[in-house]
Amino acid sequence: MSVDRDAPSEAPASSPFSTQAKVLRQLLERAGLSQRAAARQFKVDERTLRYWCAGQLEPPSWVFRALSPKLTHKENLQRMIESNEKTIAALQDGRITDLGFGPGPADRQSVPNQIDWLQKRNEEHRSLLRLEDAFERKQEAYYQLHRQWLPHGNGLPTEESISAVDAAEAEFRAAQAEVERIRKEIAAGKR
Repeated sequence: MSVDRDAPSEAPASSPFSTQAKVLRQLLERAGLSQRAAARQFKVDERTLRYWCAGQLEPPSWVFRALSPKLTHKENLQRMIESNEKTIAALQDGRITDLGFGPGPADRQSVPNQIDWLQKRNEEHRSLLRLEDAFERKQEAYYQLHRQWLPHGNGLPTEESISAVDAAEAEFRAAQAEVERIRKEIAAGKR
């Protein structure tokens, strides 16, 4: 058995799916999976996985979600935001008038209160998305810095990489503070 057969193959730059293939190969590498192991895990033919990694076939979206749980979390946050926006629009347009709280008719203030609550939830979800993005940038900045110290690097970090780590760290702390502020506001509203 050849080791090359298990290694993710490179997609030609002209391939219509080369970008997806590159992302798939990176996700496989991060997960520590060979193409053979990934094919077994996904219950697909090895040849199919090789075609995906070579950019000859388009990999289905579930493959990316399976390899990246963060992506699934981010997708779910985005779906919640979109669903809340649709509900807000329906409440504002009058398509939803009775919120079904209790046995009697809704009071006049329940619709505006619900809109306000949904908007706060969306603010929280958006801040969580920003936090996820900031965390990924922070990880990448640290990864680049550490690569310079590894045996293949020259052992000296550059000013640029140190500045990138500092900026990513500051962005992450600011995103954390924003999430906490919004959560406290929601908790104070007791809704």
